[in-house]
Amino acid sequence: MKKFSVFATLLLVLQVVLPFSTNVQAETTEEQLNYLALGDSLAAGMNENHEIGYGYADFIALQYTDEVNQIQFNKGFSFPGYTTVNVLNDIQADVTKNIYDLDGPSQTTTTIHKAIKQADLISLSVGANDVLKYVNRSESGQFTFDLPAVLQTIQTVSANYEKIFAEIKKINPDADVIVMGLYNPYPYLQDAAIQTQLNTLVSTMNNAIKAVVEKNEGVFSEVADIIASNHLEYLPNPNNVHLGEAGYEVVAEKMMLDYVTAFLNDIDYDFEDIVPEEDIDFDYFPDISKHWAREYIIAAYDLGILKGYDDGTFKPSVSMSRVQVVSVLARAFDLKATTSAPFKDISQYDQQTQIEVAAAYEAGLIKENGGSFNPKGELTRAQLALMLLRLSNNLTGEEYTPTASMPFKDMAKYDDETKTAVNFLYESGIVEGTSATTFAPADKVTRAQLAKIIMLALSEQ
Repeated sequence: MKKFSVFATLLLVLQVVLPFSTNVQAETTEEQLNYLALGDSLAAGMNENHEIGYGYADFIALQYTDEVNQIQFNKGFSFPGYTTVNVLNDIQADVTKNIYDLDGPSQTTTTIHKAIKQADLISLSVGANDVLKYVNRSESGQFTFDLPAVLQTIQTVSANYEKIFAEIKKINPDADVIVMGLYNPYPYLQDAAIQTQLNTLVSTMNNAIKAVVEKNEGVFSEVADIIASNHLEYLPNPNNVHLGEAGYEVVAEKMMLDYVTAFLNDIDYDFEDIVPEEDIDFDYFPDISKHWAREYIIAAYDLGILKGYDDGTFKPSVSMSRVQVVSVLARAFDLKATTSAPFKDISQYDQQTQIEVAAAYEAGLIKENGGSFNPKGELTRAQLALMLLRLSNNLTGEEYTPTASMPFKDMAKYDDETKTAVNFLYESGIVEGTSATTFAPADKVTRAQLAKIIMLALSEQ
């Protein structure tokens, strides 16, 4: 938060004293507040009837509008169907468009550079249209997506967000930026496996965008859970992916709550006279520049699934322990725990790790073994295969049945469940083996291997 003490303070007063939708008379501020909304159809306010009306941006603007205070608001640069490329191109080309405020479209025009320069607050909602073109829905309702294209698009979206922030800062370094997260647009589909796949894709995209937003000192607002909590009201038309007025209003409220929270956190830092650490110009990890799994490692890192070491390296060949792998799987597939795990040997780990182990146990990935989990034990490729098969069975609600045989001769001595698990990974295209006829089931799972397997598994669950 830089320039926004007046804007945020006024919002804080309004939210503390009165409900979100109430109009109030407040003391006149010395400067008129300026709010610019950029992005796609959600920023434009397209509703469940496919008409432009009041969207989240309009409801944010209404927060600051009463008989005394009038906000300068413009959503004229938001457009249905926009991708991150469109938003970036508009800024770089300094396009001219009609102003669109709370009274509707105006005959007055402005350039996007001028609009950004004058803005105190900029909201942004874009990214869904970038990836949706690679998501296909068959006549039976099954969703599939082109993994290489999706992985590349997620990285492209992240890169475009970086460029959008850079362009905004170049024009107006004092503007605050708040970004609306994505939500599942198809909550009416009854297939649990499809819902899991959609929610995973939404979570994956949100994690990637959030990392860029927070790196650039913006505010990222998670709205997926709120929309999912009452989709009948917030997404009233089963045949339309756009929010209704109630949905836009609750999103606006959440975004402003997140904004005020970030503002208050900044105040705490000011009071404590904390000097922020110098930003590091980070170009991923030097030890993966020519690694075969570089693409998968970068994707897993961008999504917050895998992390690097304090020395700035990734160490792709280092093997992973059971607790590390389980934690990664719980994060990657958003597994939830409702009870604690029955293992006595995880008490020394932090609370979050214990929750992740409990979530994996509850999902059936790991089994009780006399109250022991052996968290520090190195995980083998065969054991990871078992975890992923059990995860797939849990998420889809169906037992996997092989339709083709794997070619791995070194699996002959393993039990049937392990053979089925490796066959599952092979048939799903998640693994190819260490050679045409070997899987190396006893080999330890490395960080690079896990990155690739996780990213491929995310598209196949």
